[in-house]
Amino acid sequence: MWNGHEHPTSRILVASACASVDVMKRDLARHGYDAEAVASGRAVLETHHDYDFILLDTDLPDLDGVSLCRALRQDSDVPIIGFTSNESEVDRVLLLEAGCDDCVDIPYRARELVARIKAILRRTEAARGPRAADPGEGERLEFGPLVIDPARREACLHGRGLPLTRKEFDLLHTLATEPERVFRRRELMFLVWDYPAGNRISAQASRTIDTHVSSLRGKLGNSEWVTTIRGVGFRFGVSAPGPDAAVPGAGADRPELGEAEEPLVLRPRLVSLRSANGSVRQGSW
Repeated sequence: MWNGHEHPTSRILVASACASVDVMKRDLARHGYDAEAVASGRAVLETHHDYDFILLDTDLPDLDGVSLCRALRQDSDVPIIGFTSNESEVDRVLLLEAGCDDCVDIPYRARELVARIKAILRRTEAARGPRAADPGEGERLEFGPLVIDPARREACLHGRGLPLTRKEFDLLHTLATEPERVFRRRELMFLVWDYPAGNRISAQASRTIDTHVSSLRGKLGNSEWVTTIRGVGFRFGVSAPGPDAAVPGAGADRPELGEAEEPLVLRPRLVSLRSANGSVRQGSW
């Protein structure tokens, strides 16, 4: 989601079972953030890859905050702020040792919380450093009825905008920039979810890919837009498929990674790349 400026709106996941969570979401929305809430640690583990920041209540019904933070740090560097009682120094120390970037006392002050979020996001971006520019990153991609515009972070099918989440768009765009290439799971976790390059793909991370691929296929209306190469990975599909009778789960890949590559038969696809100056390049893959 974009806020009308040059930077995308940061998506914040609020992990809390408290009744006041809606007030916090409104506070964050007033400051320009896109906030969603979940009430369990399990939901955090299943959805955290879709968010840029996590606000973590230590008193969740199924997982304590320290254990949840440690689990998140096994496969993610997403910034985390934990909420603690101002009387519990031990909780604060344990959360920081488990991987929290900061802690905020409850009851919190909205302005202080937003200031801490901004400070951590600035440090996170600075630590990652400037990303090398991709020559094709700003070009609009056209595949028959499907148009992908990375500059606007929009995808349209048959002239209608697709309601893609941040990570669904990133996944679609990554695959579509090289439609002739098969992307391994490890590559997609690194490119789309900033997963550490040298880490082995966990079962949880693999499920994250499967969930997003399945959701993306459903929104595109056909499983052939994202093709599974079993035991290897995923590839952008044909140029203009028709609708599926049943999309969910179609062609789902196994969670394990296969290292051996088999010869692939690639069908030609016509793609138009429209750059910022309006020029169009076409080619077959």
